[in-house]
Order: sequence, then structure tokens, then C-alpha cells
Amino acid sequence: MKLKKRHRSASVVLAFLMTSTGLQASAAPEQDGCYFHDTFEGTLSDWSGRGVAKIQTSDQAALEGQESLFISGRTAAWNGAIKDLTAVCHAGEAYSFSANVMYSQGGTSDKFYLKLQYTDAKGQPCYDTIAEGTALRGEWIQLFNPEYTIPADAENISFYAETADSANDFYLDEVVTAISGTVIKSRAAAGTEIISGDINADGMINIFDLTLAKQGVLKGFRTSRAEAAADVNQDGQTDTEDIRQIKDFIMKKITAFSKAEISVPEGHVSAEEFTALCSTKMKETEPPEERNEKSGVSYGTVKKISYYSTTCKRERNFNILLPAGYSEDKKYPVLYAMHGYWQNEDTLISEEDETMRTRQIVGNAIASGEAEDMIVVFPYIYASETQPACSGMDDFNNAAYDNFINDLTNDLMPYIASHYSIKTGRDNTALTGFSMGGRESLYIAMRKPELFGYVGAICPAPGVSPGLISQADFKFKESAPYLLLLTAGSNDQVIYDTPAGYHKILENNQVPHIWHYVNGGYHGGNCIRAHLYNFTRFIFK
Repeated sequence: MKLKKRHRSASVVLAFLMTSTGLQASAAPEQDGCYFHDTFEGTLSDWSGRGVAKIQTSDQAALEGQESLFISGRTAAWNGAIKDLTAVCHAGEAYSFSANVMYSQGGTSDKFYLKLQYTDAKGQPCYDTIAEGTALRGEWIQLFNPEYTIPADAENISFYAETADSANDFYLDEVVTAISGTVIKSRAAAGTEIISGDINADGMINIFDLTLAKQGVLKGFRTSRAEAAADVNQDGQTDTEDIRQIKDFIMKKITAFSKAEISVPEGHVSAEEFTALCSTKMKETEPPEERNEKSGVSYGTVKKISYYSTTCKRERNFNILLPAGYSEDKKYPVLYAMHGYWQNEDTLISEEDETMRTRQIVGNAIASGEAEDMIVVFPYIYASETQPACSGMDDFNNAAYDNFINDLTNDLMPYIASHYSIKTGRDNTALTGFSMGGRESLYIAMRKPELFGYVGAICPAPGVSPGLISQADFKFKESAPYLLLLTAGSNDQVIYDTPAGYHKILENNQVPHIWHYVNGGYHGGNCIRAHLYNFTRFIFK
């Protein structure tokens, strides 16, 4: 990308005149129509990381010159790179924006956005898409909009680069803001959307695409984008399975392409490898349609059951979600899902609480083939021998919650094994929880690592580490779970940054895990749903 050398005198004069007359001062375009042109040659150019993302200049990749901006450490799609435009752009005015992005590790393709962040007249944060594009791994694309108008009520204006779904590291280079209508040329690809099955990119999937797929498998594809479109099951390679699906789609035997499942080769891969594999499939939030019951899909049955607890010396209740078509002739893996402080076994599976939708999310995951048939158990985790329910938020009641480790392992799990057709062993047993249940999930998994192959924690309450477990010992000395998924929300007004503290300790102790940060997530439903959507798709693989 080539732009003329800039001269600053016009900007200085205009800024002085506007200030002296009481008008809002802002940058003026240079002689080439460019307000700024960031090349990242040895400078961050006033960019910063968004969310937990880290930024630095890098000589490992560049569209032009020797360096670009490298964005890493992302745990959610919205984590990226951001720059303040308040001194450059005015509300209600139009500008030409261009940025170039590339990623080198991850799936076959990744969708990128260049977005505007601002505060509206009501003081609410707002986000709007300036430009978008789909990149292939290792390919630079340009995100370009020659005439984007800043909303009329916008204040505190910034723009940022992010992805649609992934947490892939990526590079940013040659970022330009110019006068509206300016054509900003780039050597990068246009980033047109890749539609699975539409190999000739004519907007239709038909016999011509099937022919091109067959030719591509035999002789090679003419372009990398055609090859990506032919990889309809998105397993990173184009083969006879893709051809079969394209043929079935054209013949109307199927109405959508099936994605390849996450699979583990014979003999488990390491926790590091499985965590990395799951990271490429993470979604920040669940698609809205996954919360609802779909036509033609059968959902599981919820039953409330009681069992005798030798730990608590009384009968206790739990809820169990049996999958659709549950049969004693088949064995099922088991997920234990634990509630928070003051809550009970009904909370996470409540059909009256529209923020939960657990039965629907699990049922849709199973029906789509993305999750295994599973049993989900919702226990009551307040485990006191002297009182049946929580009476306050203090050390005495905290100890009763922590005592659930004994009720779970000595009473509830044996009851489930003796009364239901289940698969046993850590490969077939998962554990997750919300708030205090998240604290217990981390605590129990650390203390009983031989029992649980998959562990999750949603907005976990404080007290595990430092607390029940020292920071130095907050790790799996042996039998690490194949997956540890830690979810937090940016708007959690209950436990605030406690999950981030756990994340930092786990990082320092080099414990493989996924840090799942939900932008706008609060201490409740939207974090729970997002976690369960991802977690149920990864466990028991």
C-alpha cells in the first residue's frame, strides 16, 4: 500500500484556527487525503490491546515494509486491537477506512471485522461494523469501506479489529483513515465471504460446483478460496467426504453440511493438545437459536430424585436430565452441573427461568451430533450434617459447600452408578458449576483429579486459591483433565475479577486451560448459557 508523504503544516494551522474560534479541534487530512497511515514500523501508533489481548510490533509478517502489529493472548472473539479516533473523526461525518489483517495458525478460514466503538447520546456503549472480510490461513485481506458515516450522536469514538468467532492470534498492518470516497489500494485480497459448497463463487451450489470439487480433489484447486469452499465439513482437508456431502446437498438429501466433530486419536492426546484443539472451536456466546426448542428435535426428560447421604445423614434431592430416547441397553457419560450460593438443584435446569435454557442447549447439541448423548445431574451442593440449607454467607456456610466433595464422591456418584446406565471413569465423567458451584468444581477437580476428565467453572466464587489451595499448589500434579474451561463475564458485579485471578494463577502454573471471557456477560444466565454451549460440545470426545 503506497500513500504520499504527509505534511503537517495544514493540520497545525487548521487546529489553531478551530481552537481560537471555539470550534471542536480535530485532525485535518494531509495533502494525500489521509488523516493517518499506521505502518507499525517500530511503533504501536497509539493502538492498544482490547480485552486481554496483547499487542506488539512484529517482523514475522508484514503486508508492506518490515513489521506489522501482532495481536496475541486472545481468549474471546472481541479481544483485539483498538485505537482512539476522538481527535480525528467527527460525529455525523463520513470517512474512508482501511485495515489489513492476516492469521497464520487456526482453522482453514476466519472472519474478521473492523468495527466502531462509541458512546451514544444516552451514555450507552455502542458497536457498529465498518467493514468485514473472510481470510484464509496465511492470507492477508483488506477490510475496506470508502464511505462510512460516524453516527450523529457518537462520542468517545474508537475503532478496533476483531474476529467473528475464533480466538486466533492475528496480524494488523497498513491502517488508513482518509477523506470519504478515497480509494485505498492494497495488495491484500478483498476478503469476500467463502460459502461452503459454492466453489465457483456464483452464489449457488449446483452440479458445476460438484464437478469443480471432483476435479480439485483429483488435480488440485485453481485457488485457495475454491479449496476452502469445497471443504464443506471444515476438517482442514478436501476429500471424498466433502464430495459426498456436496452431492447429497444438490440432490436435496441434506439441507446443511455437517461439520467434522472434534475427535481424539486412539489413545488420548495430551491436555495441551486437546485444549488447543477446543480453543479453535470456541464461541464467545451461544447462537440465539440454540436456546429454543426446534421442530423435529426430541429433548431430554428432567426428573427429581432423592438419595440418602451418609455425609449429611439425611435424604437429599438432585435433578437428572436423561437424554431423549434414554435406554438401559445403552451406557451414557455423566456431567455434574452445580449451582451457586443460596441456590439449589432446580436453578440450572429451571424451565421457569428464561435465562437458563439448559435442557434446550444440551438437547440441541446432542440432536445436531455436536455433543455426545449424555446424562446431566444437578445436585444440591450445600452439604451440612447439622442444617439442611444455607443460613448466611460466612465461613460456617462456606465449609458446608466445600463439604460437597464428600457427598459427591461417597454418596451421589455411587448412587448414579447403581441406578442408571452410565459409563464410568474419568473419560466419561465431567464436572462444572456456576459461582459457588464453580468454586467447588475447581476445588473438587484439584483434589480428585482421577475422577474427572473434563472440568468447567462459570464465574467461580473466590476462596479456592488463595484459600483452600495455595497458589503454588493450584495445579494438577498428575491426571490433569483433558479440558479445563474457565468462563467469566465482563459485567460481573458479584465476584468481579475473581475468575481472572484464577486464570492468572493457572497461567503462572502452566496449567492448560481455556479462558472464556464473555463481553457483556453478567453473573448469571448469559455466562451460564455460553459456557454450557461450548462445554457440552467438547466433553467426552
